[in-house]
Amino acid sequence: MGELLKKRICRMAFKLQRGVAALILSIGMIGCAGLGGGSTSSAQVDPQKMVADLAAARWEALIKGDFAKAYSYLSPGTRDVMSLDLYKAKIRGGIWKKANVDSVSCEQDQCKVLMAIEYSYRDIKSLETRLDENWLRQDGKWWFAPRR
Repeated sequence: MGELLKKRICRMAFKLQRGVAALILSIGMIGCAGLGGGSTSSAQVDPQKMVADLAAARWEALIKGDFAKAYSYLSPGTRDVMSLDLYKAKIRGGIWKKANVDSVSCEQDQCKVLMAIEYSYRDIKSLETRLDENWLRQDGKWWFAPRR
């Protein structure tokens, strides 16, 4: 009986984790957040390091619930079509606990960032998922470009 219960709990946890991962990905697709546009000295700094720092700072703002700061990291094009109020309405904070940059790979003016996100969902205190993020350089600054 105990083994059957363990299997059911594991299946339920896996389904919850998949559902929450989909939720987080959909948040990213609607403009999860983007760091307020990088440094003007981007030519002097390694793009991978700069984008890793920006991605970490963006997630720090999300975790703290500072959605206005997180909004400032969105690409100018995203901010043109999504107001701060709409952005705040689409973001559901309070579930994220930690975020770490796993890897960054850049080609010219585009970087892909793999984030490890720790979050809680209902009674489950600690789940982890991986999220891919797109960062683009425009006018010498790096911006988070959510998927649409």
